[in-house]
Amino acid sequence: MARAAINVLGATGATYDFVTNGAGVVGSSRESVGVYHITGCLGMVPFPPVDDGWGYTVNQVDSRADVDIQFDDQVLVVTVTKDGKPYDLKHMITLHILVPDAPAVEMPQEAQPAEDPVTPEA
Repeated sequence: MARAAINVLGATGATYDFVTNGAGVVGSSRESVGVYHITGCLGMVPFPPVDDGWGYTVNQVDSRADVDIQFDDQVLVVTVTKDGKPYDLKHMITLHILVPDAPAVEMPQEAQPAEDPVTPEA
C-alpha cells in the first residue's frame, strides 16, 4: 500500500488537493452537515509504531471541532462535531490515507553502444 494526503473542503466536501505516489481514483463528498465520505482509499495510515501515520489536520479556524474517522465498507467516513452538534468545517481537513500501490514500471534496458568493426590496417 502507498500513502497519500487528501485535502477536503469543508463547505462542499470536494477534493481540493490530492498527493500520492500510489494509484487509484480517490474521491470525496459532503453527505450532510459535518459528514464527509472518502472513496477509493484503503483507510488511514496507521500511527507509530505500526507505521508513520499522522492522522489528520484541520485549519486553526476549525481547531475546536471534534473529528471522528471510521473506515467501513470501503468508505472512509469523517464525522465532525462542535459542541456536540454536526459541524461543517469552515476551511478544510487534510487526511493521511492509504491507497493502492502504483503498478510497477518496467524500465527499458540501457542500450549498448554498437561496437565499431575493427578493420585491419593495410
